[in-house]
Formats: sequence, structure tokens, C-alpha cells
Amino acid sequence: MSFEKVNIRIEHTGEFPVAVISLGRTMEFLSSAVFNGGPSSAEDIVIIEVPKDYNCEDPRKDIGSVIDGLELPSGTVGFMTAAEIEYVLTSVKTSYRGVDTMAIVTAGLSNQVIAGEELKDWVHKHEVSKKRAAALRYAGTINVIGISPNPLTDAAKVNAIIAMTEAKTAALRDLGYTETGTTSDAIAVVSPSGEDREQYAGTGLPLGISMARSVRSAVRRALIKRGDFPERLSDEERSALKEMYS
Repeated sequence: MSFEKVNIRIEHTGEFPVAVISLGRTMEFLSSAVFNGGPSSAEDIVIIEVPKDYNCEDPRKDIGSVIDGLELPSGTVGFMTAAEIEYVLTSVKTSYRGVDTMAIVTAGLSNQVIAGEELKDWVHKHEVSKKRAAALRYAGTINVIGISPNPLTDAAKVNAIIAMTEAKTAALRDLGYTETGTTSDAIAVVSPSGEDREQYAGTGLPLGISMARSVRSAVRRALIKRGDFPERLSDEERSALKEMYS
């Protein structure tokens, strides 16, 4: 698969912008997306920015209304974020041993947590996030979309999601966080249809390595754009990380 047909654009349908990702062909999905999550097929993805005080009583209805307004197919896969899409939306392509992958990410932190532990000090984390984004708005979700060049079995899709999730956590570690993600993260692995499917996509294989590298780099870059670093880091340490990973 060539990524040349993948088009990422920003649309304005109301108060907040929407990222529209057109894949150029119908692809297979396995995702935790809010809208059309699970196994599905689609040609388009939307990431909808919502306000910090968003009333999430019926997010599927809200996403559906945006998709209808953009005249996109009803099968479009939809994500939500309070991160500033025009600012933090990041895409990275990686080639490893002849295997090309692509990751598209929005990222921001305020509700970061170690998996398995309760979220604590949310009010403090929330206030820190607002101060970091004084010129922006607010963020607290990491959305990760990984695109495979090859068809995948269902097992390989799960394999890829494991690699992508571990890569997201590695990106947080790179920036000095002990947390593994946020309480509202979402993920999708996207792959073409076909008979000759990859059986595995783990971290020991070129596909898994390439995908993990794309995700890790994209998450780091998105967080650096917002200045999302652990409070304990000095200005010098933050500058060094920016220089290393930007």
C-alpha cells in the first residue's frame, strides 16, 4: 500500500475544528473509537475536537451529526479529543527493513495514569495542563491511529495494537513520565483487505517494529508541541528533550 493517497485535512463545521483523514480506499479497522469502533471497514476517519466542558451524554450522536454535516459516509470511524487539533495533530511515516507504516496521533495530558491504578490528583493535573496550554485550550487524550501496508489477520491486528500501545507508553517514558497513558485513550489499527494476510505483527517483526517506531515518534512529537512534560523536569531538561525528539 502507498501512503501517498492518505489525505489529512482540517475542516471547520462549528466552534471547533475536525481532522478528516481520507485513506483513498476502503480499509479494515480494529479500534476502540467512539463511533464505529470495533471491527469495521471505512475509507475515512474523523477526530473531533470538543470543548473542555463537553457534555458527553451522547458522543455517538454528536460525532454522527458532524459526519453528516461533512457529508462523509455513515461508516466513517470517529474519535474525540479535547486537544487542540490544529496544533497537535501529528503524522509520522517509518520504514524498517522494507516495511512502511504510518501513525496519526493527537495527544495531550492532564488525566494521565498508570494502568491498573486509580486516577489521583486529577484537579492538580488539570490545572497544570491548563497552565501549559494558556494560549491553547485543554487536552487529556491520546488518540493513536496506525496504518499497516499489508492485510492482517484478526490476531495480527491485536498483535499490532499491543505493539502500538507499548510504543505509546515508551513515548511517555522518553519524556520522563512514569504513567502509561490517560484514562480516555483510543486506538485503531488500519490495514488493507486481501487474501495474503500477515499472521503476526509483534515487536519482534519488521511490521511491528516499524509500526511501533511510527507511533512512538508521533506521540512524542505531539506532546512536545504542547509542552507536555513532567513538572519535575527543569527548563534545561525540557529543552534537551525538545532538541532530541522534535
